[in-house]
Amino acid sequence: MNTSTLGYPKAGVAWATTFYLALLYWLAVLDRYIISLLVDPIKEDLGITDVQFGLLHGFAFAITYAGFGLFAGFLADRFSRRWVIFASVSIWSLATAACGLVNNFWQMMVARIGVGFGEAGLNPCAVSIISDLHPKKSLTRAMAVYLVGASIGSGCAYLLGGLLVEYVSRFDTVIFPVLGELRSWQAAFVYVGIPGVLLGIPMLLIKEPERRGSLAARGEALTQTFLGSYAKLLRYLLEHKYYLYHFLGFGFPAFVVIAGSAWYPAHMSRTFDWSPAEIGASLGLMTLLSSALGKVICGVVVDWLYARGYKDAHLRFYAYGMLCSMPFGIIGMISTTPWVFFSCMGFFMLFVAMLAVVSNTAMSMVTPNELRGTTVAFFSATTGMVAMTAGPVLVAMFSRIFFNDESIGSGIAVLIGICIPLSAGFLIRGMPLFKQAVIDAELRDGG
Repeated sequence: MNTSTLGYPKAGVAWATTFYLALLYWLAVLDRYIISLLVDPIKEDLGITDVQFGLLHGFAFAITYAGFGLFAGFLADRFSRRWVIFASVSIWSLATAACGLVNNFWQMMVARIGVGFGEAGLNPCAVSIISDLHPKKSLTRAMAVYLVGASIGSGCAYLLGGLLVEYVSRFDTVIFPVLGELRSWQAAFVYVGIPGVLLGIPMLLIKEPERRGSLAARGEALTQTFLGSYAKLLRYLLEHKYYLYHFLGFGFPAFVVIAGSAWYPAHMSRTFDWSPAEIGASLGLMTLLSSALGKVICGVVVDWLYARGYKDAHLRFYAYGMLCSMPFGIIGMISTTPWVFFSCMGFFMLFVAMLAVVSNTAMSMVTPNELRGTTVAFFSATTGMVAMTAGPVLVAMFSRIFFNDESIGSGIAVLIGICIPLSAGFLIRGMPLFKQAVIDAELRDGG
């Protein structure tokens, strides 16, 4: 493993690579969610139930994404990250296209597993590469640019994906070279999947950045096995108290993010009596604008604070920002007026969307290079799976216990009122530990 404390790559090269990685993240999210626009034709042609579709959309992808994400984190710390990303893009793109070639539920299940398998390799490697391309003074902005790709991707899944689905739906079948005649919904998967293989090729032309901040540079042994790598990670996390506050402080907002995405449409339908089309367009636009803008603001402000000596800027800004936005989130969820809901929730989402930016950047700044990918993957797998499992269920429980199932929005408001103060409390408590960890990392990394 190469390590160096020499200068970073030229700014133009670093930012061009970052924007390219953002493009790949955009593609990943687009491929991940395009299936949600094709529910009815898939169910009709494959003869599956709502429960089976739910397994295809969520379970098959999520379990594979979390499970292989752990292995991808190991690969990111040990092997060429650009080759891992190239392989990942190729796998998920071909798997997306394969979704358009299936004839039954189990074939679609295998294809969706392939999508999750491939996409799991992107984030640990991309975060690791970005951390080696940019100095700490601009790292938050770079991470924000990368993660804006996910925000745009989720919006495009509904906007551009909707246009594509509308176009192919004009035809009963579409004829492709080699593949032959396909149903219109199958064609949508092929149109989205095949170009992704080509978009992954430039990754091989990018120079692998030198790894920075490695413990191996100080003579410590490098663990080469998967289990040994995670055993070393767990020992490291237990030895450094900061990570407890990181996992808890950034874990609780994940409950709100995931539960909200699951229940916002139902809340709007029940409260405002809006159609699915009205909900999709308005909610998609609000989420896209708030998420992208929030990440950009976060990158600029946190780097500005860090440059002025606030070594704990990432935790400080997010903790106090979430506390300030919490009343807006609660008011928005209990309101029965659409404009109050959108204005308040738009402001609340502005801060919620900063979660991945500050979390990934904070981990990258204080974690040794050979543990960076595994740490990102471990955090995503653990907090993500817990939040996906418990978040939507907690909202339903709060709604039933406190409001007799009459207000799902009030259930979300209760979740916000519980999770955000807990998150802020853990982050504020962890600020001194993070500050010291940043100082130690700067000494380790050579500034």
